[in-house]
Amino acid sequence: MIPGIVSNCWQWQLEQGTALEDLLGQALDRGYLAVELRQTCLGSFEEREGFVPKVSALGRLAERFPEIRFDLALAFPFLGAGGVVEDPLFQTGVDAARALAGRFRPHLRLVDLTTTGEMLRGRELQAAHEVARLAEPLADAGGWLSLEHARQPWTRFTRVMGEARRLLGSRSSHLRLCYDPVNLLFASDRPDPAEVVRSLDAAHLSMVHLKQFRAGELQTSIEDGKIDWETQISGLAQHGYDGPALFEVRSDEPVWENLDRSRVYLESLGGRFMDPRSGGRVE
Repeated sequence: MIPGIVSNCWQWQLEQGTALEDLLGQALDRGYLAVELRQTCLGSFEEREGFVPKVSALGRLAERFPEIRFDLALAFPFLGAGGVVEDPLFQTGVDAARALAGRFRPHLRLVDLTTTGEMLRGRELQAAHEVARLAEPLADAGGWLSLEHARQPWTRFTRVMGEARRLLGSRSSHLRLCYDPVNLLFASDRPDPAEVVRSLDAAHLSMVHLKQFRAGELQTSIEDGKIDWETQISGLAQHGYDGPALFEVRSDEPVWENLDRSRVYLESLGGRFMDPRSGGRVE
């Protein structure tokens, strides 16, 4: 898997005034070659009002760090409650993903934090039509739209994803899943993460988020906890998944030490992180 970082790992550093560019440089020096730029954790690269990404500024990041494959992550109600392709935030997200692409594909990742399971009940088909529409601009750009499951029932979420892929037809590969096993712990239908990872198709995945939940809170490093990472790693390996795996530990001052410890832990369970600069595959 290609090691990466979600920028909310750096929330503490950003709030202390550390520039995002400096954090990206440190990440690159440590071999992290995929970065998810998370809305609200972009430093000077987003507006203070509404956390709207600054498209031209983000484009300069791609020029400065051509080795990093970036995706932009936004909170957006793609399952309903106003998530439409004409929304200005979505349009800005598409433009920003294109600006960040560099030599990789444009990549926009959305998470729906507002649409509940009850709001989605009985309207999965309608939601799938909207998701397919949202994927079209990324497909036109040769990129990916990735969707992350939040707290909705996993069965309804996957029903929407499957129907949206059917609607996209030959363009279905441009719609991908951002897999986060910790989020399954909060789904109302209580899916078993071990069963979920066995059900995945690597061809439908864009990335995996790496974090751990224990004692009622997200942890600052990945160790033993609610998610059995040995089972998750084994399941992903059996599917042949070798794409980005992005650390999303809770932000804290010793972030690099926490990330190092997390990586050692996952490697002890069979995790394999490759460095594209040393012969690993780069798309």
